[in-house]
Amino acid sequence: MTATIDTRKAHLVRHHGDLVAIYTWINDERALVLIPRYRPGAPWFCVLDSAAYTWDDSDPDYVGEVARKALKACDVLGLEPTPTNAHRVASIIIDGLPDLICMPSAPGPEHYRGSFGRMELRADGQTIAEQDIRIEKDGGATYA
Repeated sequence: MTATIDTRKAHLVRHHGDLVAIYTWINDERALVLIPRYRPGAPWFCVLDSAAYTWDDSDPDYVGEVARKALKACDVLGLEPTPTNAHRVASIIIDGLPDLICMPSAPGPEHYRGSFGRMELRADGQTIAEQDIRIEKDGGATYA
């Protein structure tokens, strides 16, 4: 199964040398996706929000698990599974967990380009607030 991530629609994109960390949504769940920057077509490594707790390196029960997962991530990303590379991958993921947890639970609505007018809120002739009138794009058919 192939997947495509539009980085313009991602919540956050960070470059870490030859790895790119993309904070996005996969199957309506927040996710951190690690992608090799200079190896197109290489596999990606995804950390879903529901499994983010297993990367907690402060819990002694998970330290060995974090090291094992980091070595597996190196293998998936096509990096040599050395302790240095595993530590680097683990650091990228662990340092990115606060951003993953704080990102919105769903992407914001998409709007058509341009506006159809402007609304103003006035009190005593003074403009208090103003906003463009924009139409949201329809996400397609939904079935109940």
